Amino acid sequence: MMTTEQIHPLSEALHWAVGQAVQAPSLHNAQPWRFRIRGQGVEVRADRSRALPVIDADGRELATSCGAALFHLRIALRTKGLDVDVRRLPDPLDPDLIARVMVKPGQGPTEEELRLCAAIPTRRTSRAPYLGITVPDEVIDRLRRDAETEGAWFAPLTEEAQRVQLVALVMEADHLQWSNSELREEFARWMRPNDSSAHDGVPGYSLGLDNVQSHIAAMAVRLMDRGAQEAVAHRDLVAASPLLVILGTSGDEPIDWVRTGEALDRILLRAESEDLRVAFLNQPVETAELRPRVGELAGRPGSPQLILRIGYGAAGPGTPRRPVSEVLE
Repeated sequence: MMTTEQIHPLSEALHWAVGQAVQAPSLHNAQPWRFRIRGQGVEVRADRSRALPVIDADGRELATSCGAALFHLRIALRTKGLDVDVRRLPDPLDPDLIARVMVKPGQGPTEEELRLCAAIPTRRTSRAPYLGITVPDEVIDRLRRDAETEGAWFAPLTEEAQRVQLVALVMEADHLQWSNSELREEFARWMRPNDSSAHDGVPGYSLGLDNVQSHIAAMAVRLMDRGAQEAVAHRDLVAASPLLVILGTSGDEPIDWVRTGEALDRILLRAESEDLRVAFLNQPVETAELRPRVGELAGRPGSPQLILRIGYGAAGPGTPRRPVSEVLE
């Protein structure tokens, strides 16, 4: 039980941990989460006003994003010497309640917990080509253990034939997605000029656009089907990625989507601590008719959730985040 003297430091720790949680990744940087501090814990909640109903009709990636924020929150609280008790989707009548995280004084953090938390401020998505440096087997094993620790499976594509199949799936998905005007409109709404003061969305600089290009990019996306160009670009990125991984789960329910986000986040922080870069190739998983083929490629029972490309190279630019005051209820 917390003493009176501990309440104020606890409140500070919870607010600080929420500040770490909002640094988590999300599709289109939509940041579809809210938080409630309740006594000796924090609730992680879905913000459906930030849903992406075209590309993510069932809310799978929204739940995954909230799961990533949950892991940021968990690891941050541990560095404050707090033990965490996590109840995921605890209320069937309140599906927006992603998790309830209760804390109590515990043992100090481990070196690994400190290392993962220290990676939060510098973790970035790196969309650039990677260097032709092989990722060591022992590092891959650590990434695999991270996924399994959080209830996911980790399937590296080690054969050239698998890489060829993935390229074909990504290119087909690019054509299908970009031919969908509603999907392009949805993406355009989340694009931001480089000089935008917005705290969310995808700034042009994160896509390699200069200031002028960033101001016309949303209009161009709305008007132009760039499927062919995007397909070629992603083909080349796959070729420049030493490690390609399909991340999945045994089930495909909301609890599995949340777990996927936690597994993803542990992997991302591990990768950052190993000076590795990570980006996403999720288009085939987001395309209903292609997702089963991704599962066949992985060769694992269950459902593919994400596709990652991993390698060494330059860090990507940071993207804006909403302040804690905007996400606390």
